Amino acid sequence: MQVIPGPGAQGEFIGLVSPGRCSPIALVRGASRPSVGWSLVLVLALDTSTPTVTAGVVSLRQPHELVSPDPDPDLTAGPNGSLGLAAADSPSPRPITVLAEHTVTDPYAHAERLMPLARAALAESQHLLPDLDAIVVGLGPGPFTGLRVGIATAAALGDALDIPVHGVPSHDALARCVGPLADVLLVVTDARRREVYLSAYGRDGRRLFGPLVARPAAVPELLAGHGVARAQLAGPGAPLLDGIVDPAVARPGAAPGDPLSGGLVERAAVALLTGAVPGPLTPLYLRRPDATEPGARRSVLGR
Repeated sequence: MQVIPGPGAQGEFIGLVSPGRCSPIALVRGASRPSVGWSLVLVLALDTSTPTVTAGVVSLRQPHELVSPDPDPDLTAGPNGSLGLAAADSPSPRPITVLAEHTVTDPYAHAERLMPLARAALAESQHLLPDLDAIVVGLGPGPFTGLRVGIATAAALGDALDIPVHGVPSHDALARCVGPLADVLLVVTDARRREVYLSAYGRDGRRLFGPLVARPAAVPELLAGHGVARAQLAGPGAPLLDGIVDPAVARPGAAPGDPLSGGLVERAAVALLTGAVPGPLTPLYLRRPDATEPGARRSVLGR
């Protein structure tokens, strides 16, 4: 069992957290936090919506820190209410700083991998679990098992640490990881069963439609129905649309300087900074799980 102490010498035992199949963690809330850097909001970001498991530690600046001596009049709210981004032709500094992010691609071991990644990110950023002010978790879309692991882990940590847990659509976070948009952005992730999850975003970053699940061959007709002729492609599932969707520009992907954990926190920035009560952590499954409850037994005698 690993003990995560608070920043003070004396602490209050909170309890044990055992998310998934990971070893339990004893949480101890320490003395009051140091005053240095207290203007920042420290957030743990988790995502298990794809085969790549992500855990990152992100600092979010308070609104007064976003105001420069010569404010940019073009500063606007970002997609779906996030802060700190200007229009595509006049970018401004992002309100977040990714202190550490650890990822691993393993589609069958989300439960075993997530907490070790979170501990590694916290250690790299020189923080402890009780230092956190909030948790942000990706809600998908994604497979049933993977999403359940991330959301259950975030909820368990939030309860043990008595901090808010905010859920955001993972596609919205991926869209935040792409630079200024030249055209419509299509975020694509693998839905398996020869299908993809899709979300489309306008140049201002606002979601046009999605998330939804579709066959790759049906995507051009879907885009045409929304008046989209060409689109930028991003996300780990973008290669599944090669030769099917005419890309507006070369696929941007997620820039190395824009990790997914930063996109998750930026998407939740307004809720985090205003102290909004988190909504329910409802996963975006988009379709029923493969496993179904067995029906009534049928007699082999036909009765």
